[in-house]
Amino acid sequence: MRLFVSHYPDLEVRRLPLAHPLSDSSVGWSGLAFAWLLLVMLTGEAMGEYVLPQINISSDRVKEPLIEKESLKWITRPSSDAAEFLRQKPEFSSAKIGGTAGTIFLRGLGGPRLGIVMNDSLEEAGANHGTDPATSYIQPDAHDSITVVKGPNSVLYGSSMGGLVIFNEAPKKFDKPGVRTRVVGGMGSFGRRDFTADATVGNPLLQLRAVVNFTRGDNYKDGSGREFFSFFKRNSNKLIATFTPTKDFSAEFSAEQGDAQVAFPAFSLMGDGIEFKRAILGSRFVVKNISDKFRKLEVQLYDRNLDHHMDNFTLRPVTVQILNPNPPLGIPLLTETDRRTLMQKFRGRSARAVATFDLTPSIEAVIGYEHKDEKFGGNNQTAGTFCIGPACSTTNTFSPFYDLHTINNSIFSEATYIVNDKTTLKFGLRRDYFHTTSGELRDFLGSTIFPTSNSQRNDVTNLGFARIERELVPGTVGYISLANGERAASNLERASFNGFNLKKEVNHEINMGVNLTRPTWQSSLTVFASRIDNFILINQGTRSDNIDATRFGTEFDLTKQVTPNWRLFGNLAWIRAENLTGHGNGPVPLAQTPPLDSRFGVIFQQGTFTTTVGGRAVMKQSRIDPGFGNSLGIDNPGTTPGFMTANMSMSWRPMKQAQLSLGVDNIFDVTYYEHLSRRIGDVPPGFVNFGRLNEPGRVVWFRVVLNM
Repeated sequence: MRLFVSHYPDLEVRRLPLAHPLSDSSVGWSGLAFAWLLLVMLTGEAMGEYVLPQINISSDRVKEPLIEKESLKWITRPSSDAAEFLRQKPEFSSAKIGGTAGTIFLRGLGGPRLGIVMNDSLEEAGANHGTDPATSYIQPDAHDSITVVKGPNSVLYGSSMGGLVIFNEAPKKFDKPGVRTRVVGGMGSFGRRDFTADATVGNPLLQLRAVVNFTRGDNYKDGSGREFFSFFKRNSNKLIATFTPTKDFSAEFSAEQGDAQVAFPAFSLMGDGIEFKRAILGSRFVVKNISDKFRKLEVQLYDRNLDHHMDNFTLRPVTVQILNPNPPLGIPLLTETDRRTLMQKFRGRSARAVATFDLTPSIEAVIGYEHKDEKFGGNNQTAGTFCIGPACSTTNTFSPFYDLHTINNSIFSEATYIVNDKTTLKFGLRRDYFHTTSGELRDFLGSTIFPTSNSQRNDVTNLGFARIERELVPGTVGYISLANGERAASNLERASFNGFNLKKEVNHEINMGVNLTRPTWQSSLTVFASRIDNFILINQGTRSDNIDATRFGTEFDLTKQVTPNWRLFGNLAWIRAENLTGHGNGPVPLAQTPPLDSRFGVIFQQGTFTTTVGGRAVMKQSRIDPGFGNSLGIDNPGTTPGFMTANMSMSWRPMKQAQLSLGVDNIFDVTYYEHLSRRIGDVPPGFVNFGRLNEPGRVVWFRVVLNM
């Protein structure tokens, strides 16, 4: 596989009703599951002509050294966004901030250190503190494939020192007039509803595609039955017109818009997400087979606009502060109410040109140029009401938060050299030039103007890697990769943590591993180590510093076909990280490092029916640095306890075009939270602040996929 991946209404503001407790519907779900299982067992042989492929743990998953590609056409589990999908994978962890919109981490690195790519364009978050991570704008059901690159082992999409997650859509080709559709629907506990419709009408000259997505969820409860203020509602729509006058030329024009509302239990000062408006205009031009050696030229243009509003009064009751409780007789009651609004906007325009060459039968080369022009702005507004008894006065305060403008120009090249049948070499180089200008920069409350306001700076980052892959014996591929990844501080790090003068991060990383494939089992083992100079460490969520850090880790997975119908799987991911600079008394653990995470289970497959029973065991994390972390979260004061959970799912393909799936997550209703989860902020009346943001309790879900 080549590393270069080919191209492929306003919301009503209201509090959503709660779902019925799981216990009230468990009998109905159990009856449905039993009836469905019985039906499949009776009809499985008759309907079993179309047999699912068996490749590793999931049916359409392909692994190569440090790169994993997976088809999204028949995924069985529901996902409100890309983070919910990715957190099911062992190398990934997530920081939960509510019912959706969590931030994903790969090998302990996330946010601006992990590139999130959609249709060959790097996505950006528009808000500080991770309330709208790039993954929150991506719905896996609206895409065809995902590619994960571990570590700085690709240069195609920016200074991705922690890795890349690439979502792509394959172009629909028509030899004659026709229609192709994909419909996905699902429902689950806690009011969960998901729906995606993707339809393309076309002929050999013109294709018109429309994608509609809607997802929602109510407040969820943890395993102890405690309710969390976490409801959400999201929709998005996309329209794509593609012209293909010849088989070697295509022109694509797209328009996308979306919006969301999210209740955030993890944020106190900022409140909840009232608007996550997003509008994108894009175009792509592809010319193929230009000459014998010039295989393809692609040009992309994008214009992105994000409009993000948060407040503490639209989705939750306004909190009235009583300044003198139980005043003496004759003294009026003093009260104060603050209605806070945070407004953040992002405008990003980009142009990208990539040329692919077949220099020789054994050498492929990619060369490209990218230009970005990005503006970030944030403002705060507070309407305060002060009352002395029945007499009240109101003040309105408007304060700028941040104003940043960055221009980025990049050149990059990547090459693959097939030395012989057993050995492949891959190389990549990239250089990015950044020019950043600041307007007024203040702290969140607007009370302090930072001295770096109205400043400018230039940064240059370099990214490079070299990897050798060799078949040691038939079915056994070993590899080693040396990489240097550099990253300038993101605009949100510069804005939110007084970090305009932060130095660039420099990651020197080595990866070694082996992939084994045998007739009845497959396995892979990877060991990595890295030294990051000038790692950006956040202190108490308000300040930032550069420190030096080291990271060591390993990843292992195994799939064993025990009988023609049964196979076992297991995997684990472990990382140990150290803050070498410390806080004046020597090295300390690097904050926000996930603990050892393992997943295991058994899969039964009979014809087109598949049942999976799995478990997850996560160790406790006592290597913490309380009060320190990254731009998305800080370590809490105490050790995070370990936990174990179990899940079960079933899927059935009654015909080639359809798939039904049913599952139960957290079967035993365990109460637990992830190490990277946030602490709860202010909660509305009727809710209790439990400290940490727990995961949902037992969740039952059902899903239908149609590809026609």
